[in-house]
Amino acid sequence: MDPTLLPSLKINIGDPIFIADFFGFILALPVSLFLAFWMSAVKNRGVVVLGGFIGALLGFLGILGWVGTLIYDTPLPNANGVATFFGSVLICSVGGVAVAIILDLIIARLRSQDYRRQAIHG
Repeated sequence: MDPTLLPSLKINIGDPIFIADFFGFILALPVSLFLAFWMSAVKNRGVVVLGGFIGALLGFLGILGWVGTLIYDTPLPNANGVATFFGSVLICSVGGVAVAIILDLIIARLRSQDYRRQAIHG
């Protein structure tokens, strides 16, 4: 078996792919966390914002595993830092907002009594 196809779990901090993915993740954090807070309809918005952070982190690790050297010994052929940066900004933002929306729906379903209209007795 070819040893270059085996999992490597290497993170080379000086690699342009890692640097671009990291800065894309950093720029996607304010977008995803703000949108998670702003769109949340639940009372416990901290959990939804944490979900937004976890979604962005999963996007970062997904791109690093797909394009970088997290899984394979060599990076994806013809991958460069610019494409990785813009892909990371987009995927981390979308992942953060998606996980935040999913957590928002789960929390709203579990705590539905907080979101029902109160009966007015007069």
